[in-house]
Amino acid sequence: MFIDSSIDRNTSDVSLRLSSSHDCVYSALGFHPISLRTFDSGTLEFYEKSLDQSGKIAAIGEIGLDYKAEATMDQQEKVLDIFLNLAMRRGLAVMLHNRMRGVERERILKNIDRVFSDYQDVIFHCFSYDAGFMEKIAGRGGYVSFSLNILRKNKDIIEALRRCPVDNLLLESDSPYMKIGDRPSTPLDVGLVYEFAAQVRGTTPQELENKVEANARRAFKIIGRNRA
Repeated sequence: MFIDSSIDRNTSDVSLRLSSSHDCVYSALGFHPISLRTFDSGTLEFYEKSLDQSGKIAAIGEIGLDYKAEATMDQQEKVLDIFLNLAMRRGLAVMLHNRMRGVERERILKNIDRVFSDYQDVIFHCFSYDAGFMEKIAGRGGYVSFSLNILRKNKDIIEALRRCPVDNLLLESDSPYMKIGDRPSTPLDVGLVYEFAAQVRGTTPQELENKVEANARRAFKIIGRNRA
C-alpha cells in the first residue's frame, strides 16, 4: 500500500493518474502553502470534482502552514481552513505540513480545533518537534508520522519517536524532498526509516512494519483491502 501525496493541482492530477493505474496506490490531494500563489476561483472546484470521480483518494494533503512560504500567515490559514473543511465534509484524513518557529507551532492546532472535534483524522506529516508537542497530538487521537529526518538524529525528534504511542505512529520517506546526505531520496528509502525507528523503539523492522501498516489502514480508512 502506497499513499502518494501532492502539493497543488498539477501534482494532484498526476497522483490521480498514478492511483487509478495501480491497485496498491492511493492518492492524497493536497495544496501546500508554498503553492498558494496558484490558488484561484477554480481550485476548490477541481478538488471537489476529483473527489466525486475517484474512489482512490485516501486523504487531503499536504496542507498546512509554513513560515518560509511567500504567502502571509493569514492567507495560509484561510486556504488551510478551506481544505480542512473539505476533508471534514468528505470524511477524509488530513496530512498536515507544519513548519513553524517556536511557539508558532501551536498555531496549526488552533486551526484544526476550529474544524475537528478530535484528531482521529489528523496526521502530522514529517514530524519535526519535541515529545511534548507529539503528546498533544497523540493525546487527542492524532497520528504522528516520522520521516527520513530521523536519520539526522535530532535529540528532540528522536525522543518524540521513542515516546510516541504505538497506535499513533506512522512512518514515511517524504521523498524526494527529504535528502539523504547530498542525494535526493526515493520512496524505497523508507526502509531506512523503519530500520532506524526499530532501533530507537527496541523492536524489529518487521514488527514495526506490521503495526504501522495497521495504523495507516485505519488512518486512511483502507480497512479490509488486500495487503499490497
